[in-house]
Amino acid sequence: MLSIRKKDRNINLDLIRFLGVLIIMIAHSSPPSWLFQLRNFGTPLLILGSALTYSFIYKYKSIDKISFLKKRVTRLIIPLWLFLTFFFLFFWIVSLIIQKKFPFSTMDLVNSFNLFRGIGFVWIFKVYIILALITPLGLKLSNSSISNKKYFFSIILIYLIYELGMNLFFNTIPYKFKDIISQYFLVIIPYSALYFYGLRLNRINDKNLFIIILFSLILFIVLALKKYIEFKTFIPTQNYKYPPTIYYLSYAFFCINLIYVLVSKYVKINKTKTTKLIIWLSSNSLWIYLWHIFAYYLWSFSIEGVLDIYFGTLVSFLIKMLYLLGFGIVMTYIQVTLVDKLLMKSNTITMKKAISFLK
Repeated sequence: MLSIRKKDRNINLDLIRFLGVLIIMIAHSSPPSWLFQLRNFGTPLLILGSALTYSFIYKYKSIDKISFLKKRVTRLIIPLWLFLTFFFLFFWIVSLIIQKKFPFSTMDLVNSFNLFRGIGFVWIFKVYIILALITPLGLKLSNSSISNKKYFFSIILIYLIYELGMNLFFNTIPYKFKDIISQYFLVIIPYSALYFYGLRLNRINDKNLFIIILFSLILFIVLALKKYIEFKTFIPTQNYKYPPTIYYLSYAFFCINLIYVLVSKYVKINKTKTTKLIIWLSSNSLWIYLWHIFAYYLWSFSIEGVLDIYFGTLVSFLIKMLYLLGFGIVMTYIQVTLVDKLLMKSNTITMKKAISFLK
């Protein structure tokens, strides 16, 4: 969901970012519970991918704070609001045509536009906005002369204070405020800490990376066993995602660091066509993601559950996943092609800027 010039590209980072989007889309495809758990690190992977990308882009150049924030936030919010407007209008018109009740409430509309809950799936834009706001500070710190020891120790300390505060005070928050606080405020600290970690990840040597991967895996296993003893069953890390705490993050941290090592050190992409495809998918991941939401609701209002009767959970998941991904890619390709044609025909700068939000 980042716009990067070709000369600034690192194809492995494009792959990591698109994998993050793909892993989140898998969760929306009704996977079996074991697969849902295995892929439960999509948001942290997106955060890591963004951090690595900005670290790469601004390694040798400064960032214009005002220009960056203005461009980045508008490139997130305006396409989302345009999509949501089309989304709700489409289903409202269809409900009138088929003479059925409009399937979304007023609060669904309001909470979708303000990134609270609404139709779901749009919360990731809230995370991206948080990352955009802290990027100038993050780059300043990560590019500074602060030693790795002090830099990463500070991140660990901030996270430990957050985790301690969660254990001591979260349950004292009135129930009616918990959801809002966890959705809007408590995600800031752990995801910012993860983002700051990603901004300097490329400065960690292979030995220390191996230690980090091993330690996070051991920590997750210990916590999983502890919960298994307590509850007599395996507890999904998803249960500790809102707000994110150590059980969810330890597993995610293991996965994203492992993927980073595998992709950055062992994946070599030399074929021109493959490179172009990955760049296109990464560059257009925002609209692919948005169109997959549209596809999800088309599925939900038509054949949800029907395939399970004939194929079973796993096959139904695979069909739904291919449908969501395929729909997202095809619709994005059509959209980008049309927008390119409109841009060529546009005569004014204002019109070109307006149309560019659809690309």
